[in-house]
Amino acid sequence: MIILNDFNTSVKKALEEIDPNYMDYEALVICGTHSPHDVEEMLEKIKQAREKKTPFLGICFGHQLAAVEYARNVLGISDATSEEWGKGAFVVKKRKEGLRVGLHEGESYWNNYEVDYSLVSNFEKDKPDNFFTTQAHPEYQSSKDKPHPLLVSFINYCKKYGK
Repeated sequence: MIILNDFNTSVKKALEEIDPNYMDYEALVICGTHSPHDVEEMLEKIKQAREKKTPFLGICFGHQLAAVEYARNVLGISDATSEEWGKGAFVVKKRKEGLRVGLHEGESYWNNYEVDYSLVSNFEKDKPDNFFTTQAHPEYQSSKDKPHPLLVSFINYCKKYGK
């Protein structure tokens, strides 16, 4: 398993509590960050995961990157990008209401940017089966006794993929 980006400690802990062997699975995880870096390299890794059907978990920034990759390579919006780090067609935009933090609709959030679904309206519906993405932070709501369902689904998919 390849885990990229800054906010990975809680993700690693949550995945290990679900399955101590999680690092043995072939998968890509992109966590959140407040300092976008290596964006084009991560977009290429997401594209490869989509094309090869490799398990992919995108949390917060990873979810946003997955939407940009979808816009570029599935919808054909070649200049799809984010207001946070690029110039072009903004698939990811700064939240007008400011920082979204805390519990909202039962999920934990910590983000200034979000996917503009008016540009990628089918992204959630058309995501490949191997893509597990969310703007929220399921790792903050996951515990050994009550693991987050999204993370459990991702690990189960990884196990099935490896067979």
